[in-house]
Amino acid sequence: MAVPARDSVANSLAQQAFALRGSFPDAKVRLTPTRFVWTGTLQPSPGSRIYTVRIELSNRRFPRIEVVRPALEPRPGEPLPHVFDDGSLCLHLEDEWTSDMLMVDTTLPWTAEWLINYEIWKATGLWYGGGQWPPVRTPVREQEGSDMEQSRSPSAAKI
Repeated sequence: MAVPARDSVANSLAQQAFALRGSFPDAKVRLTPTRFVWTGTLQPSPGSRIYTVRIELSNRRFPRIEVVRPALEPRPGEPLPHVFDDGSLCLHLEDEWTSDMLMVDTTLPWTAEWLINYEIWKATGLWYGGGQWPPVRTPVREQEGSDMEQSRSPSAAKI
């Protein structure tokens, strides 16, 4: 007997939120049935700065990762490597992340690795993070009013 499929988006978002909360109890998490936002700090190595990072996941295919503080700065005359036009980080190729993967095990370690490579790039001008740039895919932009309105509603949960 087959088990009926559940609403994978809502369950996946809740699983992502609780997995991240388990490893980062001081981080801020906002969860609605269709949108998830995690804001926390990462220090990729003992000699690194502390970065405030925001992860957003909704009905898009991939998480959107943004460094909130400190602002990422390009080298003189060079654009930031592996950063989309909207300021989000390019962490993986299109087929390297799926929604059944926990972000605490993938996206956050990849973000820490990206930040270390950013720090090396700032100092040397060389990007050791590998990857493909510019990427084949582009980030999906949220449609105005859809998830943003729901995230402001009183039903949004803080975990």
